Amino acid sequence: MYLQPQADLKKLFATRKCWMIEGLAAKLGYAAISVRRFLKEIGYFRSYTHNGKWYTLHSIPVFNAQGIWPHEELRFSKHGNLIQTINHLVRKSPTGLSAKDLVDMLHHPCHTVLTNLHKTGQLARMKAGPEFVYLSTVSKENLRQRERLQLRMLREAAQPLTAEAAICVLVEFIHHPSSSFEDLVGILRKRRKTVVLPETIELFFREHHIKKTRGSQGSRL
Repeated sequence: MYLQPQADLKKLFATRKCWMIEGLAAKLGYAAISVRRFLKEIGYFRSYTHNGKWYTLHSIPVFNAQGIWPHEELRFSKHGNLIQTINHLVRKSPTGLSAKDLVDMLHHPCHTVLTNLHKTGQLARMKAGPEFVYLSTVSKENLRQRERLQLRMLREAAQPLTAEAAICVLVEFIHHPSSSFEDLVGILRKRRKTVVLPETIELFFREHHIKKTRGSQGSRL
């Protein structure tokens, strides 16, 4: 058993929270391969920055909501290395994550890694404005993320119901009286290049006491 080396190792981490293998080996007087074994027996995290060269004990980090622990310029993740961490964060995101989102979370460049993950089929992606948003490749997760992302994009692009837009809504409603509010949104986007939300149309109808048939799906008055 390596109880004394383990105890000495813990003492070193009590003086400094993060070490490189070479520094630990020099202090303990053991080969690097032995130090790695001691670390494995105690439990450790390895940095996803600085080429994974820095180590900390399993008991030291206090992770944030994303599972990231920053220490000076170093970053550690409870999810594993950079690729494992990106995969986890993307899968757990309701609407997927862009490269900028991930850089803000990880404080580490991600663009090249994301491109490779997409090329190798580990992540899906979808164009959202000027950037790509990366998504899970798990079918159900991917579908949920795409639907929520599309709704978010629609909300961001939605226009207030101006007089001109209101006229467009009424004209299309006259031509498609049984359409749901969601259907009217699609018609307006396609035929009038007008982006509004279903609830905006519903509120407009309610305020002007416009009655809607109940034969179609979606929101009703």
